[in-house]
Amino acid sequence: MEQIETLSGKRQNEGADRIGDAEQQRCIAYFKERPIYGKLFEKVRDKYARLGRLGGTVQLSGLNEEERYQLGGFFQRDYSGKKTITISYTAMKKALENSRFAGLKWEEILQGYFEEELIAKKEQKLAWQAERERYFAEILAGVPANPGSMWLEETLQTQGEGYLFLIKQYKEAPERLREVLRHFLGAVPQIPLFKASDEQMKMELLPVFAALTTGNPHFFDTGMPGEQLLVAFLKSRIPNSVGKTAFRAEEKAELFYEAGLLKDDLSNHTLVYGIRAWTKEGKPHEGIGGFVSRGEPLILTLLTLGSLARVCAREQKHVYIVENPAVFSTLAGAWPDAAILCGNGQIRLATLVLLDLFEKDTTFFYAGDFDPEGLMIAQRLKERYGERLQLWNYERKYYEESRSDVAISEKSLKKLEKIHVTELQEIREVLQQERKAVYQEAMLKAYLRKRPGVPALERV
Repeated sequence: MEQIETLSGKRQNEGADRIGDAEQQRCIAYFKERPIYGKLFEKVRDKYARLGRLGGTVQLSGLNEEERYQLGGFFQRDYSGKKTITISYTAMKKALENSRFAGLKWEEILQGYFEEELIAKKEQKLAWQAERERYFAEILAGVPANPGSMWLEETLQTQGEGYLFLIKQYKEAPERLREVLRHFLGAVPQIPLFKASDEQMKMELLPVFAALTTGNPHFFDTGMPGEQLLVAFLKSRIPNSVGKTAFRAEEKAELFYEAGLLKDDLSNHTLVYGIRAWTKEGKPHEGIGGFVSRGEPLILTLLTLGSLARVCAREQKHVYIVENPAVFSTLAGAWPDAAILCGNGQIRLATLVLLDLFEKDTTFFYAGDFDPEGLMIAQRLKERYGERLQLWNYERKYYEESRSDVAISEKSLKKLEKIHVTELQEIREVLQQERKAVYQEAMLKAYLRKRPGVPALERV
């Protein structure tokens, strides 16, 4: 066993209260020359952080024979062959007092060894919180008061929407976050919603807005920190926006739209027939009116929808919404006086924006595929529009009339567990039993046989 100079007894009190720096440096050098003590001291420091003081025990395992030999030299123990060595702080104090370094304190030795203060976790947390507060205070001090700076201050205080994202970014890349926040807070006052005042809000393309306010057209692109900040900010500032729609793919686009920002103004569109529209200036939209007078369908983009104040059905206050373009075309030909919309397999933001523009006493009739995905669309529309939306032909007899041989996958069937709207339970149950889909093209005769909201028509 390695030996170090020991005392036959404890040192006399004379001089024990004051040990020179040279003695402490020799002590630290002794431990640094033997790597095993680095392993021991790391564990002791971790224990200190948890307890807020030196105490308790630590364990060392996986040591080689040389490391066990070096450790035994200081603690005057034979550790040879031991897989795990347990060392208490009491044993450390005793070993130090029985060594030539008696009179030194472990706190001083450890601080000298690591060249930093021993800090308890509570102290670390308080120090980190103080530094974080200084960091964000500097950022807020550098921008004038505006809706963005007020949101940031409020979010940090209440840990509201966006707080976890801010803290994560602060931990990972504080300087990058500082730059992102500088651009973001400068852009917020220029958002059309906050510039509109008493005037009509003018829509702006998101990339153009980003380029003008931050110098980077991709600043608010999907997944970028700027976009995540904008989403959190708008959710907190636009009434009823949180949970407003369950169309997740469209949720952000709708949120931005309400703020006057268009993520995509042309490819986001809806197919319509038989509606009239008025601009925000109160004038009839001549283009849409022309298609109505010619009895032709048209595609409305978000760009056009953004200029409208209200719309209405050409005749009755009924609007028929279908999932498939072929069904849309057939119904438009059979019911020239009707107002018909097509979601084209999904409900885009453009369709929701258009439906929101109809007068409140308008009734919507929705028909879609009888499969799990189709029922999810129907449920979401029902949740959004409530009693204004009637589900059309969602009965078992129509399923049996048009059932296909297309099997529904197990993965798709699991989506039926999320269907809770009362009017959809009959179809949900039959889908679970039969496990075959029905597509609305096969239900065309049933649609034409009985048009909701008007007297029964002749059978075709």
